[in-house]
Amino acid sequence: MARSVQHKNNHNHRSVPRTLLWLGLIFGAGFYVVDLLVDVYVFRYGGLVDELLHPSVHELWMRLSVLCISVFFSSFAYLQLKREHQSAERVQTAERFLNSVVDNIPDMVFIKDAQELRFVRINTAAERILGFSRKELLGRSDYDLFPEMQADFFTGKDREVLQSGKVLAIPEEEIRTKEHGTRILRTKKVPISDADGQPAYLLGIAEDITDTWKARQELQNTETRFQTLFNSAAEFIFVIDADGRIQLTNHHVIEHSGYAENEVVGSNIKKFLTVESQQICDSNFPELLETGSIRTDVDFVCKDGRILSMECSATAVPDGSGDFTTFLFIQRDVTERARASAALADSERRFRAIFNSTFQLIGLLDVDGTVLEVNQTALSVAGLGQADIVGRPFWEIIWWGLSSKARERVKTAIRDAAAGKPVRYEEEIVVGDGSVRTFDFTLKPVLDEQGNPVLIIPEGRDITDSRLAEEDARRNLQEAAHVMRLGTMGELATTIAHELNQPLTALVSYCGTARAITQEIISPPDRLGELLELAMEQAHRAADIIRHFREFGCKGNNRRQHVNLNHLLEKVVGLLRGELRNTGINVDLHPAEVDCLVKVDDIQIEQVIMNLLRNSIDAIVQCGREDGHIDVYLRLLPDKAVEVTVIDNGPGVAPEMQDHLFEPFHSGRANGMGVGLSISRSIIESHGGKMWFNRYQQGGAQFGMVLPGCEAGDEGQ
Repeated sequence: MARSVQHKNNHNHRSVPRTLLWLGLIFGAGFYVVDLLVDVYVFRYGGLVDELLHPSVHELWMRLSVLCISVFFSSFAYLQLKREHQSAERVQTAERFLNSVVDNIPDMVFIKDAQELRFVRINTAAERILGFSRKELLGRSDYDLFPEMQADFFTGKDREVLQSGKVLAIPEEEIRTKEHGTRILRTKKVPISDADGQPAYLLGIAEDITDTWKARQELQNTETRFQTLFNSAAEFIFVIDADGRIQLTNHHVIEHSGYAENEVVGSNIKKFLTVESQQICDSNFPELLETGSIRTDVDFVCKDGRILSMECSATAVPDGSGDFTTFLFIQRDVTERARASAALADSERRFRAIFNSTFQLIGLLDVDGTVLEVNQTALSVAGLGQADIVGRPFWEIIWWGLSSKARERVKTAIRDAAAGKPVRYEEEIVVGDGSVRTFDFTLKPVLDEQGNPVLIIPEGRDITDSRLAEEDARRNLQEAAHVMRLGTMGELATTIAHELNQPLTALVSYCGTARAITQEIISPPDRLGELLELAMEQAHRAADIIRHFREFGCKGNNRRQHVNLNHLLEKVVGLLRGELRNTGINVDLHPAEVDCLVKVDDIQIEQVIMNLLRNSIDAIVQCGREDGHIDVYLRLLPDKAVEVTVIDNGPGVAPEMQDHLFEPFHSGRANGMGVGLSISRSIIESHGGKMWFNRYQQGGAQFGMVLPGCEAGDEGQ
């Protein structure tokens, strides 16, 4: 709208001169016509055509003079008005330029009249900053727009400027705006005087520095906080230039190093380091320039000679051009931590030494039973490495591979320990070489501060040897009692044999006398002599049986001699021939093709072989088998040892008895004492041999023994 009004004004200014020119021409032409008409019709000087075409000189000059004067006047008026119009246009152009410049100034510009200090002119920035429109601002004073206190301040400064006639700069002043709250302005106020030098207007230029002011305040707060942190930090902090000179340090350095501030600031940082740490700094400086930061350990030397172990972090600070000219060194005292770490490492070494050197199996599990760690003893027993065990469930380790029951027992034990209950029991486990060992096994829960189990410590102690020793001691005790009983029985058998030997001797004597008398009779009864001969033979046999029984029941003389086992087996079978005949059991003796010589106590070996044969006889009789059969094999082994094997076709050994055959007082017969095989094995082992049982024999039982052989020579019998 302003542009249309301005265009209209310009158009009016351009039309005025033209109108004046036309008016002059019209006035001159009108005067000419009027004069012509007056002369013709008033003064009757002639006709209209004659006057028009043939005027007199006087009349023509006068008419033309009037016309020229009118045209000259019109032309002069036109030129004057045109100059005024051009001046007005220049003023308007300057006004538009000034308005454009003022409105585009980012700072607030305002003009107040000097009398009432009302706004007479403002720019767009003033509208934006104050939040008022131009219409709301023009013609109004500060009291109409701002709180009274602020208005008093602004007005007071305005009056001060107008009275002094000098420019006033106000670095900071608060102003309450309509839409933007409180803003901070940097204002300059200038007095404008009239032609008489009296103040006419006040020019104000205000820059909104709110954001800058806030940034400066934040920077000041940041610097304050930084300085507080810098001096409150519990580390040694140095700001160093490119030459290593200390430019700034914090209070912690002064308080804990013993140096004064002037002794530190300005000195080279290497002055306070050990020689070795100085070399570390020199070697790491190129890396610091390249990467901008490094971490290392140095030793700081205090004024009193104390050396502090420091963990040092160095950071390069770039300047405006990106070059590293300043460096920040932060050193943390880790002396106590280093000592604690060394003590911890030493304690860890001692713990590891004990942990891995103990004879017991020790480990660490989580509450789910996953293996976290085991000691070297456990690894050696298992024949595995840490990687083979750690991270696996405890019950999946080779130790528990003997049976599914063993795995279930250890699972149950882990559950109990995870519930906070210590567990202890004995278990047979498989070791790395495949053998089975007996362990005293415990699981102990580790509790946290609230009493909840967080870890489990498994521990195993190999008690196999002690258990075997206990078994050997018990067996030896039982065998000693048995030997005592056998001694008593031997003494009783000797007495009985002695008592029976006299009647048998008398019987043999009587039979001999009867046979002599019979020979003197001319016609003795038929077969009398034969019967007496048989009676004497049986009497001698009875005497031999009693003698063998006496020798079998005695303790022996502990004198070992060379014995041919072929003969010994025949002798034992001969002793049992009557019993074999009564039971109907057949014994097949399979002697070796060569003499099998052994150096033994023949009475003890007879006892062992007879015990094996008697066990087979009793087993066959007990099962009621009518075709009982026993095979006795004797053979010479490649290492010159002699093996005796007894195989029967009886019922065999019950599975529940197989693991206890050679233990004292374990018998498969209702009336058995359970000491025969135990004593037999002791006798064989005392001769350097071994006794065994074949648990895989089908359809009967198979027992055997091996005795060390000897070279052929004096057999001793």
